[in-house]
Amino acid sequence: MKIIYGRGADRIDLTPAVTEITWSSSRGQIAQVCQAKIRNAPPLGVAGYLMLFSKEQKVSDQFFHGPVVEWDRDEKTGEVSVTAYELSWYLQKNDVQRPYINGDVGKELGRVIKAAGISFECPSFGCKLKERMSTQSYTSLYTQLTEEAYDKTGIRYFVQHERDKLKVLAEGNNPFVPVFKAATLEASNIGESIEELYTVVTVQRYKDDKLASSVSKENGAAVKKYGRMQKIIEAGKDDNLPSIATSQLKKLSEVSRTREITVRFTDPSVAKLRAGWRLDILERNGKQTQWIVTSSSAQSKGMEYMMDLFLESR
Repeated sequence: MKIIYGRGADRIDLTPAVTEITWSSSRGQIAQVCQAKIRNAPPLGVAGYLMLFSKEQKVSDQFFHGPVVEWDRDEKTGEVSVTAYELSWYLQKNDVQRPYINGDVGKELGRVIKAAGISFECPSFGCKLKERMSTQSYTSLYTQLTEEAYDKTGIRYFVQHERDKLKVLAEGNNPFVPVFKAATLEASNIGESIEELYTVVTVQRYKDDKLASSVSKENGAAVKKYGRMQKIIEAGKDDNLPSIATSQLKKLSEVSRTREITVRFTDPSVAKLRAGWRLDILERNGKQTQWIVTSSSAQSKGMEYMMDLFLESR
């Protein structure tokens, strides 16, 4: 693994001086965060770039690229601690003035962010919106529109970073799928959660601030077993309210299986794993199960990686 600090055209190899390094991501957070401790550190400054490479110092091996947001030096030991975020951190530091969204939410999100000069790819989200949004950061706009898509389609999204290129992908559509063997996991806990469960879904449309139409769908068995939990969705420009209600109820009324694992590995390509990725686990009974990473925390020592992962059943 290589750890490089850059400012302008200058590059400094920090690898031998780094005593501890971690990087983490979570669902709903666009940028990964990286924290490192460095002994006998050269002069470092905020807004310099931290770059992590899983193997060699080349683009294909890079899995983190972003600015140092803060640093501090221990005046007793001289050790320096730095915190850096991926490049998409800048999306929260720039506002967009009252964007007008008119059409497919994903396509409109891509249009607005690209207009700011950012390399940003975004697929169609399969739902529409016609609304003048408030002035807000690009990160806030991304969050608002992806939540809109989740409400109407049940699909979540994450941002895949390729150096300075940002690509929005549906959860589980990662470039490749890592496979871990259950027998080799350092730790594994399995459970269930109703944190995001709903047993009733109501889809509504308003016109001139008045309720124009409303459709409700209920999972009677789930109501009896788990209680009444109602999700209300505003349809916006979408016409088929019954279809949205039926589709969302099917997804939202299922109990989520959860898993926490700790895995140790040496494959450098797996270091790119982040929240939103799908991974498979080859269980002890020979069955291969599919999971979505909801949060990850990783560290590296030499050529070995250790990751703590929170998972949700695919």
